[in-house]
Amino acid sequence: MGYRIVKQAQAWWPVEWDGVDEGGTIVTNRIEMRFRILKVGDSAAFIRDAVELRDREQEALASGADTDLATLYAELVERIATDWRGVEAENGEPLPWQTANVVLLMNEPGLFGHVVEAFRGCLAAAPKVRAGN
Repeated sequence: MGYRIVKQAQAWWPVEWDGVDEGGTIVTNRIEMRFRILKVGDSAAFIRDAVELRDREQEALASGADTDLATLYAELVERIATDWRGVEAENGEPLPWQTANVVLLMNEPGLFGHVVEAFRGCLAAAPKVRAGN
């Protein structure tokens, strides 16, 4: 069987990052996102836009400008992902994939960068990350 080129491939991929629990213990948080396997031009445009947004973030922080970064992050994440697993509300109920919930997730400190890193790992089929999946 040969390699099949498909119009819009997708894959589940882990997103992991360190955090601190209520007791002050460092924990590894893990969710999964269903990433779009973007074609070269689309992925390059996404990475460029993500870098541009990070620059805007630094400018907003430096100037004290009121910028809704979580919404801007969510817009970019919705370009590369279509679903998630393991994202829950405070009461433990699973949160469905929808824009308002993506904004909530992107409002968590540093998480946007971890999602972008996971997306890049997915595109590269990084075996180290995938090994535990």
